Amino acid sequence: MWIFVVGAVVYALWYFSVPMPWPAPPPGETPFLPTRGTLVQTGLLLLPETISFWFGGGDMPLGLLDRLGVTLIAGVMLLFSYALGEFLLARLKLLDFFGRVDGIVLRLAIGLTVLSWSTAVLGMCGLLHRPLSIVLSLAILFVTLGSAWKKQLFAPRESEADAEEAETKQPEGESWWWLLAAAPLCLFIVGVSILPPYEYDVLEYHLLVPKEWHIIGQIRMLPNNVYSGMPMGAEMWALLPMIFLTGPQGWLTGALVGKLIIGLFTLLTAGLLYGAGKRLIGVWGGRAAALAAIAVPWLTYQSGTGLVDGVWAFFTLAATYPVLIVLNDPSKEEHRDGLAILSGLMAGMAFSVKYPALLVVVLPVFGLWIFAVRTDWRLLVMHVVAVTVAISPWLMRNAIDTGNPVFPLAGNVFPTDVRSEDQIQQWNRAHQVPKNADGNRYSINQLFSGIMTPFGRSPWAGMIIVPLAICGLFYHDRKLVIPLVVLLAVCWIVWWGLSHRLERFLIPAIPLGCLLAGIGAQKLAPFVAGRVALRIWLGLGLLVGFMLVNQTQSIKLDPRVFVSLDALAKSHTSEAVAFLNENVPPGDAVLATGDAALFYLQPPVFYHTCFNDSTMQQLVDMTKQQRQAHLAEANIAWIYVHWGEIERFRSPGNYGFPSDVTRELFAQMESQGILEPAEYQLGNPENPTVVIYRVLPASGP
Repeated sequence: MWIFVVGAVVYALWYFSVPMPWPAPPPGETPFLPTRGTLVQTGLLLLPETISFWFGGGDMPLGLLDRLGVTLIAGVMLLFSYALGEFLLARLKLLDFFGRVDGIVLRLAIGLTVLSWSTAVLGMCGLLHRPLSIVLSLAILFVTLGSAWKKQLFAPRESEADAEEAETKQPEGESWWWLLAAAPLCLFIVGVSILPPYEYDVLEYHLLVPKEWHIIGQIRMLPNNVYSGMPMGAEMWALLPMIFLTGPQGWLTGALVGKLIIGLFTLLTAGLLYGAGKRLIGVWGGRAAALAAIAVPWLTYQSGTGLVDGVWAFFTLAATYPVLIVLNDPSKEEHRDGLAILSGLMAGMAFSVKYPALLVVVLPVFGLWIFAVRTDWRLLVMHVVAVTVAISPWLMRNAIDTGNPVFPLAGNVFPTDVRSEDQIQQWNRAHQVPKNADGNRYSINQLFSGIMTPFGRSPWAGMIIVPLAICGLFYHDRKLVIPLVVLLAVCWIVWWGLSHRLERFLIPAIPLGCLLAGIGAQKLAPFVAGRVALRIWLGLGLLVGFMLVNQTQSIKLDPRVFVSLDALAKSHTSEAVAFLNENVPPGDAVLATGDAALFYLQPPVFYHTCFNDSTMQQLVDMTKQQRQAHLAEANIAWIYVHWGEIERFRSPGNYGFPSDVTRELFAQMESQGILEPAEYQLGNPENPTVVIYRVLPASGP
């Protein structure tokens, strides 16, 4: 116990000394790199200013009732999902198996999985413009799954987990105090989850692609956005409400509903950690695991931005939990079939959210099932079938649309991939393991840096996890510790050895690390001094987490939770996009190149990501008359060029950009009388960063 105290103090001193990211200074000035400790001290001293910023600093209109519609729609979806989860648990004979907290969370997770899968299948069938058919399909699904559940409606029920807890009841009076301690962060997570999006990847594809699918009425590969070929299981929670919302801003409301549900997965992760930790370890184990997750700034950042890494982090834990139950309690023989199918559905949903889940979740969890049940082939087959059913719509869609079931990965493996060889190589180069200054991908320094990243070197790693997780390594129950260590090792190896080492790709390991930290907390809990140390450590971790997520210049998280949604959406809309929204008349379309984060653009748009063919490519070798005819045929009356983004993509070590887009091409089209600059330009007039052109009519000068 005293080893933990000393280790925690040493870790805290090091943790507070880690420099944090900060906006780049002007050329010639020394970069300012505050430490975590500096930011926490500043946050405490400037707490009134932090709270003021929640309200927009007094410079923006406030709004709270404008969240009501989004909240109600999300609430209806969650209630419907809860019912579907209840029905499916009845089918799996697990209705009374889980405890109160993990049971609620798993019902929601199962139901949201079914809702996502159904929306994907119906969307791939081209029914997004037929809301009545979707209502009927979901109603049939609801009745079909509910037929087994209704037989148990009036049956006396007592969950196995609750029954076991009654036998070995532990005092939990202070749980309410911990709920109060975690409440500020929990409410903050909910508040930022509902705010309009602003993160680049979210504006470029996480929410832009569902918006485009909603417009065309079908889920299919979009030739202008390579990311539309990825599985988008989490984004279906934004697409579904878009189908039923009318009006010019229905797509935005639907996107906010989906973003809110995605953001709530941080709290669902904490809830599942509490229930799983309490069942597998004990009260203190569940409590510490849940609080550790809430205090991780990375998870809060995921909630606030709408990125989906926190979603597949949750499903990583949800897929692992059933096999941990079987490994640690083989007496549950009658429930193993249901647990195997449940684990498969959760692993398949993780795969439906992000491709890397195949290596991080699907295969390792399947390996644990083999270890747990040996040669029970029937059970293993059921698990594999559940995984396959969950992911199959996305793989089949890609195979049909692109010739590559895992598009845009493995382009060299599938000769039927629709991309050119150059585009496949461009994608592979952009996502390969990065080189250091010496041109090495796997050096000792890179290895050390990679090892230290999950141990707190990452600026937004949580404070609570590492010392408790190390303590958990010495827990007596090896059947619980070893599987978690193996899964954590697999996560790290895939991240460091096979990926482009973005830190947020380690996020799926966070819940597993939190569960291991819960094991360490349970090891300390029998001692009075240990419980005192835990209270101090957990409380400090929550405080530090709350302070860090409010450091907006560093974490770049928008905390204006009380500002009106409309004002926030406008503040996140670039000036160029706002200009086009105000000036493009109905019926006219925009051709955009360079900027692909066009979620807020309202007129019809032809655009491309840096990995797709340029929208200007067809105009390169045309005559003046051909160019005019081509633009007129597509009703393109405006062209938006973002040279700053183009130069960024073309910079050394970046993704690259189609070579067809040049300033000379636009100068030529100006001289031909096809284009004229509009009123909006950004940057040096001689070499502007952003230019918007009007397309002149063919009869013009």
